[in-house]
Amino acid sequence: MAAGGLFTLETWKNWEKSGKAELVQTIRHLIKENGENPGLSKPNQSPTKDLSRALYEFLSAIVRGHLRRDYARPVLIDMVNWHPDMASQLVEITTLLDLETAAVERFSRNRDNLLGLLKSLDADRLLKERLEIETLGDAGIVRHKKNFHTKQIKVKTKLFYKQQKFNLLREETEGYAKLVTELNQEITDRITPNSMIQVIRSLIGGFNLDPNRVLDLILESLESRPHLHQFYTSLLSQYPCESATISEILGFKLNTSAKEGGGKETQGIYTTISLLLQADILQLQDIYVWLTPEDSSMAEEHQREEAEATEMAHRVNIVSTKDKDKEKEKEKEDEERERQEQQRNPERYLNNQKIQLCIALLQVGDWDHFQEISRRFPDFYLVSIPPISKALCNLIHTLFETVYRKVCHLPSRLQGTVIEPLDNPRAVQPATNYNDLVLITFPMLTALGPHLCHDPGLMYKVLRTARHGLKQQVRVGPDGMRGLFYYEFLDILDEVMLPALSMLDSNPCMAEEIWETLKFYPYQHRYKLYGRWKNETCNQHPALVRRRTALLKKAKFIMMRITKETIKPVSRGIGKLTHNNPAPIFHYILIQVQLYDNLIGPVVDSFKYLTSLSYDVLGYCIVEILSENKDRIANDAMAISSWLQALSSFCGAVYKKYPIDLGGILQFVANQLKAEKSIDLLILREIVQKMGGTDTLEDLTPDQLDAMCGGELLRREAGQYQQERNTKRSSVRLKEALLEHDLAIPLLLLTAQQRSSVVYNQTESPHLKLVGKLYDQCQDTMVQFGSYLFQVVTIDELSGRMPPIGTLLSDCHVSADVAFFLARPLFINMLNAKYDELRKQDKGEKKMTLEQKKMRYLEACSEVFGPIVTSIRPHFSIKVWEDMDPSFFLTFWTLTMSDLEVPHHMYEKEIKKIDPNQPSSNKRKKEADRLLALKEKLQEEEKRQKEHVERVLARLQQEKDRWFTLRGARSPKNDTVTAFLQLCLFPRCTFTTLDAIYCAKFVKMLHSLKTPNFSTLICYDRMYCDITYTVASCTEQEAHRYARFLLGTLETVMHWHTSHNNYERECASYPGFVTKYRVSRQEANDYVDYENYRHVVHKWHYKITKALITCLESGDYIQIRNAILILQGIIQRFPAIINLAIVIEKRIEMVKLQERNSRNDLYVLANSYSGRLKAIKPNLPQEPEFHIVPKRTPAAQKVNGTPDSTATSGGAGAGDGKGTPAEQVDGKQAKAEAMEVANGDVEAKEEREAKKGENNSKPTKEKRDVAEKKGGGEEGEGKRPEEKKREEKEKKKEKEKEKEEREEKPRKRSKESKKIKQEEEEYLEERDERERGERDREREREREREGSATSNTSSTSAKMDPPEASPRGSKRRKTDHSSKNRGKEEASRRDHKHKERSKSREPESVPSPKESKKEKKERKRDRSQDDGVEVDQKRKKGGEERMKSNGRQEDEHKHRHRQVEAEEYYERYSSKDSHRADYDYEREYEKQTTRHKRKN
Repeated sequence: MAAGGLFTLETWKNWEKSGKAELVQTIRHLIKENGENPGLSKPNQSPTKDLSRALYEFLSAIVRGHLRRDYARPVLIDMVNWHPDMASQLVEITTLLDLETAAVERFSRNRDNLLGLLKSLDADRLLKERLEIETLGDAGIVRHKKNFHTKQIKVKTKLFYKQQKFNLLREETEGYAKLVTELNQEITDRITPNSMIQVIRSLIGGFNLDPNRVLDLILESLESRPHLHQFYTSLLSQYPCESATISEILGFKLNTSAKEGGGKETQGIYTTISLLLQADILQLQDIYVWLTPEDSSMAEEHQREEAEATEMAHRVNIVSTKDKDKEKEKEKEDEERERQEQQRNPERYLNNQKIQLCIALLQVGDWDHFQEISRRFPDFYLVSIPPISKALCNLIHTLFETVYRKVCHLPSRLQGTVIEPLDNPRAVQPATNYNDLVLITFPMLTALGPHLCHDPGLMYKVLRTARHGLKQQVRVGPDGMRGLFYYEFLDILDEVMLPALSMLDSNPCMAEEIWETLKFYPYQHRYKLYGRWKNETCNQHPALVRRRTALLKKAKFIMMRITKETIKPVSRGIGKLTHNNPAPIFHYILIQVQLYDNLIGPVVDSFKYLTSLSYDVLGYCIVEILSENKDRIANDAMAISSWLQALSSFCGAVYKKYPIDLGGILQFVANQLKAEKSIDLLILREIVQKMGGTDTLEDLTPDQLDAMCGGELLRREAGQYQQERNTKRSSVRLKEALLEHDLAIPLLLLTAQQRSSVVYNQTESPHLKLVGKLYDQCQDTMVQFGSYLFQVVTIDELSGRMPPIGTLLSDCHVSADVAFFLARPLFINMLNAKYDELRKQDKGEKKMTLEQKKMRYLEACSEVFGPIVTSIRPHFSIKVWEDMDPSFFLTFWTLTMSDLEVPHHMYEKEIKKIDPNQPSSNKRKKEADRLLALKEKLQEEEKRQKEHVERVLARLQQEKDRWFTLRGARSPKNDTVTAFLQLCLFPRCTFTTLDAIYCAKFVKMLHSLKTPNFSTLICYDRMYCDITYTVASCTEQEAHRYARFLLGTLETVMHWHTSHNNYERECASYPGFVTKYRVSRQEANDYVDYENYRHVVHKWHYKITKALITCLESGDYIQIRNAILILQGIIQRFPAIINLAIVIEKRIEMVKLQERNSRNDLYVLANSYSGRLKAIKPNLPQEPEFHIVPKRTPAAQKVNGTPDSTATSGGAGAGDGKGTPAEQVDGKQAKAEAMEVANGDVEAKEEREAKKGENNSKPTKEKRDVAEKKGGGEEGEGKRPEEKKREEKEKKKEKEKEKEEREEKPRKRSKESKKIKQEEEEYLEERDERERGERDREREREREREGSATSNTSSTSAKMDPPEASPRGSKRRKTDHSSKNRGKEEASRRDHKHKERSKSREPESVPSPKESKKEKKERKRDRSQDDGVEVDQKRKKGGEERMKSNGRQEDEHKHRHRQVEAEEYYERYSSKDSHRADYDYEREYEKQTTRHKRKN
């Protein structure tokens, strides 16, 4: 037995002992519990208490052989007597066992046991009723199976199908007449169904009427008078008949009507059936079997429609050029066939009994039975049939009527059609509030789906009612949730309203009505609805698939003909197509825009006839396409994809021109920035530029840049390309969208953060060009977006959203330049507000003088900026504030160009431009008045800004003394200038073009204010001396800005260089040009004179040239591009010397040659600059015109390199050994310092002295006294021991570093010498003896010159740099810059090259017995220098002889000299080959202007 049964196998094994008693006891107990019906199991009753279960186990044990049949037979006989139904229960169990043994293979072997059991039951009558004929024959209960089967058929026919033949003459016609009269009389209150049923009974009995015919007459009465359905249904509920009987009568009528062709006259039958179903008199399953056609045929028809729609959609995407005429004919045939089917639809529906029954059910308001029928078919199949959908719409009308009349009131002059409710208490009751609408009507609308389009009036009613409800529930409740209707109506919009709109034929009014309701939802909900509408709903309904396919065909036809000339007709066509189903059309149009960017203008113009809903869907389609996982990088990761650029431009144009919600696109950009994807900032940039009218500050003209330095009105009038009136409305829309969605400040901060991390996050990009472009995009967009916000958003709105400066620097993780860019408008507003407040406190506010206003302004600055200084101090290192005061840091970052100067020329230019007195025939009076008012406003603004600049200068004049502090006796140049450059100047000069101009202006302002402890000379020197790394690390836009900064500083430098008067007036006595700071006030500081300043400027120009040449020769794309961009940016002031221009031109030509066929963009840049350089080159001066190049006398040449016996340990020029006074020593010291500055060496005095002291050996006591006397001005008397130790450590480190460099250079030279060793050996063997003789003679001449060396070198001597400071080490030679007739012959160059190689490789020359290693090294260097001088003289002499022999004129000689000198410049600057350029220009220049001093 199975587990959990009543009996076990032990029961049957121990049958005689205990099993029989257990069985009898159990069955008697179960009969006693339910004596009335023991065979039925009670609900939730356990199997152990089921009588049927007990009997099944008992009989199955007999069948399966567990219990012998003869043992069980007595018990079975007794059981029949225990209960009247026991025999029936036993027969039922045997029937089940018969099925098991017949169907289950493993029980088939027990078939014989079952047949024996059937014989022992002794219940043949019951067995014949319930068992199969085959089983009865096998068991022997029926002897002849065939005869028994025939007899059974006859009996069933007689019982169920044969009608008794009454004698019709016995049925009196009067009875039927009376019955018809009674049933069709006027029903009043005194006639009730109870009284009528008594009459019917009496008529049936009195006239012997057939009850079925009476029932038929009652149904016909109901069919003829359906408005009395309540009376007849109550009558039928009391009439003694079953649902099956009524179904047969009605089914017979349905079959008869179907044979006759149906028609409208049969509609009453369906109404009768509906009323009976609604009253529960008739069961749906009884009548449904009589209805035609079959469900399967209707389902097949639906599947066929879906397949045809899918095939139609597939065919529209196939482009074929074959048999176009046949395809057109086929399309025409399909259209004609579809039209004919639509015309035949009413006839087809009239013959469909199931459809007619559904219509009748909806007409009587029986929603439940309609749902039950619709579940038998595919979704939306029944409602896709127009008569059914119209009937359902009428039902919804009645349910909406009450609420609609409450909330939507028509004017008194308009009489709306009032829809009466159904007169049927069993029908669905009308809704009375919005909750009832949700519970009652929303399921009906959902079932109706897109087929609500058959009743546009109902769509209007639903939308207007919903709009009133959404107005009440759009506000969030106290629990943070909105009402039920708010969310449930989203499903109605999704599944009903929007799909139904797609089924309509160009109904813009309906689209606007839907938008008026839909706009109560945020864009997140709306975009979700649009997404389902476009991608899901349209694919679920065959009708929608057909509609969309037809629209796409028309859209393709229109897009093939769109041009600027056809905008008007095309725009109308696009408007008609997009009124009802815009999403597929926009998707196709956007794909075309991405492929062909020349369509942007015509497409945008063609959108002027769209509805508001279409504009909103267009915004969704743009976001959807941007969200696709498409590659945004093209050209091997070197540029942004063209499709993204085209789509960004399209976004800017379409969002500006049309009122599209910006929330979605702005949030998309924010989400992309959160995901660290900055490429999509291109979209925000286009939107801000075209909607806000705010351009980037990178492409402005010089006049526009000057205008941007003025007030707000001047910037708006002359600083932008776009006029404000063209962007006023779109700018307001953009501002409202940013504030409404709270995206203004988050977008700014996200862009700033992405700007800082884009270089590190774009690791997938293999090329730095794209990384730089993305960085520039982040930077430009941030500045552009920030500038727009600061223009349109009020300070009150901004201050509540912008974090404080401390939070920006710490929590927001933005750099100082960005933080102050964001906070600067707030600081300015706080300052102006405080200034106005203090000014208003004075009674005589209007009579205040300028000085009084300045005082109030200074008070306001101290009160406002004091807390800000305190807040920013902890965010930087303490060491920073040791050299620079935080107030200076704040002053630098809070000021702008508008605070430093007034662009008077731009104000004058704009005033002249808008002067209304100029003759113009087209100006009207209103325009003239506007221009006059604008002129007055500009004049007033100029006056206000002038006063403001004066107040700012007064503030700077007051604060300048505490900006830079002098720590101890140290010079303020190193740490102070470094901190200023790192924290202030360099970050801001590459931020924007205006900031670059501001930085150049600010440095000049610091100099003009005579700022204490600030060296202008050192600041410029640090800027110019090595810009290689700065150029190499710039992006493209940063290179433009850096060039603008260099141009601004070069203009200042060249302004002082061109005029001695300018220099004396603006620089000569300024602290910025001090070369020696003195602590004692009794001694005056030393300043750089004009000629030395010109030398310094020449050195700066050389340094810039050298750095840019290095970049051009690097071969790196970024360095070459940036170098050319900077050269283009500073071409107005650089190059300023013809020699430098020729060198640069040669390098540019080489770049053009190298990049012509590889990197064309570099070639174009180089070619552009080359043309501009050639245009200015003829006007450039020679080097002697730029600065004085001293000529060397023969005596000076002879003493070059001779040791000076009077050198002091302090590095100052000492006397000549004849007791020179201290005043002469001071004079020589000042000259030496001036020459140090002229050579570009602007290090602190004490550092120079320390280096000089290292090169001198064993100073005498007198020399130390002189050094202490001269060094008192630098070091002071009270230097702390800690500072001395630190300086000693630094000197020691420098000494070790120099030693390492000296050791490294010989190793490098040895490697080079190995390569040319073989070539030099032959040359050395030939000239070995001759060179030894020359060296001996030179040594004798040097001893003769030592006596006169002091008198010739005392006035120009300066400290000699160690040999390792030169790029070529000891191989330094003297070059005469004043020579104009140098030769170029290859023979002389080769001779000189081999000569120097031999000298550098011949350390074995015989020295004197007492000569040290150091003296030997110096002797070799002097010898090589003199050899260089001799070779130069030979070249000069050879050049003169060639000029004479060729008969050249003097002008040709000058031209040749210029070319030769340029070639030598080029070799010195650009050549890396040690065989061609083994000396450095800077060291050569030092040799010309100074004389080296050495020890004896």
